[in-house]
Amino acid sequence: MQRIQYIIFILAVMATGAVSCKKYLDIVPKGKIIPELTPDYRLLLDQINKAGKSSGFVRSFSNDLLMSDDLQVTAFSANFYGPADQNTLRFAEHIYQDFESDPDWEALYNQIYVSNLVILQVMDSKGGTEAEKNGLMAEARVHRAFAYLTLVNLYAKQYSSATANDPGVPLRKGLDFEEKLNRASIQEVYDFILNDLNLALGKLTASPALNLNYRPVEAATNALLARTYLYMNNIPEALKYSYASLKLYDVLVDYNTLPPSNTFPGTLAITDGLLNKEVLLYKSATSASSLFYADSNLIKLYDQGNDLRMKSMYASDALFGLNFGFLSTEWSGRTPAKGPSTAEMFLTRAEAWARSGETAKAMDDLNTLRLYRYKSGSSYQLSAGTPSEALALVKEERRRELAFRGHRWFDIRRYNVFDNSNITVTHILSNNTYTLPPLSPRTVLPIGRKYIDLNPEITQNPR
Repeated sequence: MQRIQYIIFILAVMATGAVSCKKYLDIVPKGKIIPELTPDYRLLLDQINKAGKSSGFVRSFSNDLLMSDDLQVTAFSANFYGPADQNTLRFAEHIYQDFESDPDWEALYNQIYVSNLVILQVMDSKGGTEAEKNGLMAEARVHRAFAYLTLVNLYAKQYSSATANDPGVPLRKGLDFEEKLNRASIQEVYDFILNDLNLALGKLTASPALNLNYRPVEAATNALLARTYLYMNNIPEALKYSYASLKLYDVLVDYNTLPPSNTFPGTLAITDGLLNKEVLLYKSATSASSLFYADSNLIKLYDQGNDLRMKSMYASDALFGLNFGFLSTEWSGRTPAKGPSTAEMFLTRAEAWARSGETAKAMDDLNTLRLYRYKSGSSYQLSAGTPSEALALVKEERRRELAFRGHRWFDIRRYNVFDNSNITVTHILSNNTYTLPPLSPRTVLPIGRKYIDLNPEITQNPR
């Protein structure tokens, strides 16, 4: 146990230095143990906390939700948002003050730094087999790819042929704190992500295990490839890898079997992320905010009588004597699962089928998912006569299923670029209305001024 604590201490020091400054740590702290055995690198990737759960690679990102149209701010929930959250909701020029940290930026770059450490050093470690070392390196590559995919979609423009050469995010590939952090192009970042994921394939366990699904597996790696290609609008590859992921693992949870929630009377309890059989790679949020209301237009998409997601994902605030609407139960005392899942893969494959003109196959995947979400014996099947009708149904189902789970904001961006969907996001805060038009420069989050002050080569996003 003492060795674990020492290694986690080194992790914290190294990771903080990796994002905060260039000259933070150039000697090994005396009296502390640095990773040298293969099991040490296992500990670095697991980062088990006092509760016996993984934390370091699980916390990922939150600001996507505050940019999207999935939520509304009520007179009650407004009290739960701090200044930075309110700046995000307003699509402000800057979110954080010049001395403040951006939790999303830091969490993801911390993970990248530790991933780099494992990738560069684990093969020279002692006490492990070649297969174990290759597996740990592959896990680190998957974590790094997830971090970069999230970063480039938060802090850079939506990928397209027109924007591929625009600034992406800094690509940290090593451990040198003197490393220049110039922003790589969006194309270079995506190429790096795809390379990491492809190098990881074939070196991991096939499917996730409960309580260990914070460790990357083969099904999750294929799922992240599918997500990456979907964001690139490379539909054949998105289809290929969503199919590969589901071939390895396609378990769905029947919402008819969910137990009553202990938190919200009259609702159902979705299983915690670590025990959720659908989660391929468990990632949660960084936000300290704990109360989110679903937008009324989102709620209207559900069949409130038969769609069990209404009773599992939302709770009426009438339970508390209020009348503003429906709370997201995922953001009220729980953490949402934002990593890839089997449900996401059914939806990705359905979208790829629809965009490929395969209407019947798209609807088959959509209805397979809906079977597990609707009351037994109720009418759940959808039908479409054309690929465009199928695509519209897939988009609605995607919004229903993946609400508050790290997808809607990125979907809005790609729909506006690839489908000319013309989605404008509107937030009302303190009786003031804030709108974000499609393709506005403010669909790209600003980079924290703190990081640019420390690393002037990082250019700011235009606002």
